[in-house]
Amino acid sequence: MSSPSEGSTVQSSIPHSPSESTVRQLYLSADVAHDFDHVLRVTQLGLRIAQAECADTEVVRAAALLHDLPVSEQGRDTHHFAAAEFAAQYLSAAGMDAPRIENVVHCIQAHRYRDRSVLPQTLEAKCLYDADKLDSIGAIGVARAFAHAGNYANRLWSQPATAVPPDPFQPTGPEYTPVHEFVYKLRQVLATLHTPTARKIGQQRHEFMVSYFEQLDAEMTGRL
Repeated sequence: MSSPSEGSTVQSSIPHSPSESTVRQLYLSADVAHDFDHVLRVTQLGLRIAQAECADTEVVRAAALLHDLPVSEQGRDTHHFAAAEFAAQYLSAAGMDAPRIENVVHCIQAHRYRDRSVLPQTLEAKCLYDADKLDSIGAIGVARAFAHAGNYANRLWSQPATAVPPDPFQPTGPEYTPVHEFVYKLRQVLATLHTPTARKIGQQRHEFMVSYFEQLDAEMTGRL
């Protein structure tokens, strides 16, 4: 089975656009849930959405390729701001025009679900947010949730609290499992998507994911 990096179709013919082969090297230290395969999937989805919604594909492509750069010293909590700052310098050195760079920076700053301090305002930012969130649901979303749990030696399953905690955006504690991630984030994602194109793609992914976790719960509790 091929990965998204094999036979990728996200290259650009515009000279100042990021090179896929160059950007790949920037993700060598990324964790498995946010590695370059994730970046390529988001880029492909972002371009698909951007084309359907008549957004600037070059802005979306650049933002998608650079959105998850592992350059923050504070880790995931601030990675979107650190990546945006890096992207501005990177694209300026590459010769991208200032208005597009400004839009790319906004796209990256606004793509994080767990930080609502910057919300997507441009169509391109909405395309990136939607593409990134689509990669967090469906079959790939389930796989990433368990891969992330494996990184932290979390349990595979536990029954989450009935009530959502006061701050569900911050997964904390050793008992946080992929089931908690589903309850507190993943099942909420579809409702946050901005574009009609993404919502159409997301509907099937959402339904599969819900069905999966219902099956998992039934098996874990001995009902199946």
